[in-house]
Amino acid sequence: MTTNIKAKQLELLLNDFELLSKTAMIQMQIATKLLNDNTIESLYEEAESNEIIMDRLEIKVREEVVFTIFRFNPIAADLRKIITYQDLTTNLERIGDMLLNIIHFLKRTDLANPQFDGIKKIIVKMVQYTSEMLRNAIFSFSNEDGHIAYQVIKDDDKVDELYHQIGLSLQEAFADKKLSKQEIQNLININSISHNLERIGDSATNIAEATIYLTEGKDIRHGNKQ
Repeated sequence: MTTNIKAKQLELLLNDFELLSKTAMIQMQIATKLLNDNTIESLYEEAESNEIIMDRLEIKVREEVVFTIFRFNPIAADLRKIITYQDLTTNLERIGDMLLNIIHFLKRTDLANPQFDGIKKIIVKMVQYTSEMLRNAIFSFSNEDGHIAYQVIKDDDKVDELYHQIGLSLQEAFADKKLSKQEIQNLININSISHNLERIGDSATNIAEATIYLTEGKDIRHGNKQ
């Protein structure tokens, strides 16, 4: 009986993690849609509702982790995975916060301004990379696939490169130019969007590193990532 209850508790933990992962990906999809058209009010409402769901799930998973450890005294292999759930849940909740930041910045940005066409293309590419990184990081953990986890870590360099490229592009495009209040706000918003995307890439990398720790027992956060 105890074994069955333990299995159900682990399954509950997995189900909540999967729901949190799916909600994070939905938030990413909303941000992508708003980047193309930031006038869809229903998407902002959906994003706010999803953030509440993610916050509650993060708390629920944290409580379930503590309960599972103290109630069932899991074996080493299970314990490692249970603790990893908590680490990943924290990263997913942070990703949710950063995506909501991006969505808020998009709402206040004049995306139709032709001055930002070139930079917008870089941001679109950055969103594509971070979305793929997040999806692959979640997949690597759910399937304990170390190969994909290493690929996620490598892909973070692409996101970092685009982040620096946006910063340089903004400097080159608007240095020594007199800007309107809205244009200044656009600059701040675009820089903030790219910064949050870069941090999402970092959090996806954290998830991938946790997968490698789970599958190989190797902590590569401060070591060789090859």
